[in-house]
Amino acid sequence: MKDLEKMLRGNLIAMIPVYVKNEGNSTRIILEKFQDMYINNRISTVLKVIANHYTVNLQSIRREYGKGIESKNMVPIPLNKRDVLIQIKTRIPVSKNDGSIGYFNLRYINSIIEEGEKIFIRTIDNRDIEVLNKKRTIIRHINEGKVVRQIYNERLGSYIKEESLMYKTPATKEDIALVIREIVDIKNRLSTKNKSL
Repeated sequence: MKDLEKMLRGNLIAMIPVYVKNEGNSTRIILEKFQDMYINNRISTVLKVIANHYTVNLQSIRREYGKGIESKNMVPIPLNKRDVLIQIKTRIPVSKNDGSIGYFNLRYINSIIEEGEKIFIRTIDNRDIEVLNKKRTIIRHINEGKVVRQIYNERLGSYIKEESLMYKTPATKEDIALVIREIVDIKNRLSTKNKSL
């Protein structure tokens, strides 16, 4: 996906499934720093590409963080310590394989707006995005996203504390050889990933 780098630099606000004339199922990417982008892939494909970039295993996320919020469905997806994607219904699917769920970055949600029968999520840059969930459901998803972010940061913090104890011992030749192997492995994976995009 050639636009991945631009998406990631543009600070992802939301990804929404849309129908584009003469293209079919596509994904609207809403960014803080750039104009909205439309990618001619289903939202599930775009989500997998983003998850791979952040080295996030979506199945493990659902299993592990689902326990924390006591739910197996609509589990928020932590990409890093600041960005957590929550799932909210944004359209009524036309056919069986059409996605109806959009992904909203928790840190860019400002408020929930009700105008008559319609509900919108207002982002921090004052964009209103229409959604189909009820207000209480959206509030629940936001709260679950905050819980997942807290669990993620606690796990990350405990891992970093454990690792810092190991830095007080001198590196051996074996340690240096392991680091070199890891760097070569990462370099090979990145070059393979770039060729596939």
